[in-house]
Amino acid sequence: FLNATDERTPEGRRKKREGERSRQRLADMLLDPVYARLHHQLGNKLIMAEAEADSALETLERQLSEIGHALAAMEDRAARDPSGKLVFRYANGRVAYSDGSTVPDEILEGIIWPPHAPSAEDYFAVQAQRDQIEERLMEWESYRNEVLGSIRDTYDDEENPFQSPDDIQDALDQIESTRPPAPSVVVDHAATPETSTTTVNAFPHMPKT
Repeated sequence: FLNATDERTPEGRRKKREGERSRQRLADMLLDPVYARLHHQLGNKLIMAEAEADSALETLERQLSEIGHALAAMEDRAARDPSGKLVFRYANGRVAYSDGSTVPDEILEGIIWPPHAPSAEDYFAVQAQRDQIEERLMEWESYRNEVLGSIRDTYDDEENPFQSPDDIQDALDQIESTRPPAPSVVVDHAATPETSTTTVNAFPHMPKT
């Protein structure tokens, strides 16, 4: 038996004609100079935006790995309570567990503080940086897959292309308006017990066209 999409069947021949007509519609729309200019502009913008998103994702994944190692290094140097839970001391004397909750007074006497134990201020600052990177990573993943991916699908679909110059302009505007902030500077508080280093990941926005 022949598959319904086989060109030797009536249904297959009908689908082939529909596809040819759809591709002809795109060719006809490209005869409009405004549509053609915006279509070309969108193609270039997509290439740039996809490259920017891929680079941002690579940067953020690297930052997340680096800050994970930084937290692990801080935890290796941290003090522990008698039960083995990580504890961190603020400059004002308050002592907190790694989840931010306060260590009870009766536990404090059993804590031995290593000479290079990280402060609570440093530890929770790095935790906050990690959370921010994770949030930014999710934003860029959504932008890359949902925003740019959807626009790319329509741009490449000759059978169901953008229907008007306004639709293309909307896509151009969406690429600009939904782009997440660029990856930011990450400060590694755990480089050594006494010093910290700063890793700058400069990532400029692509120019508007």
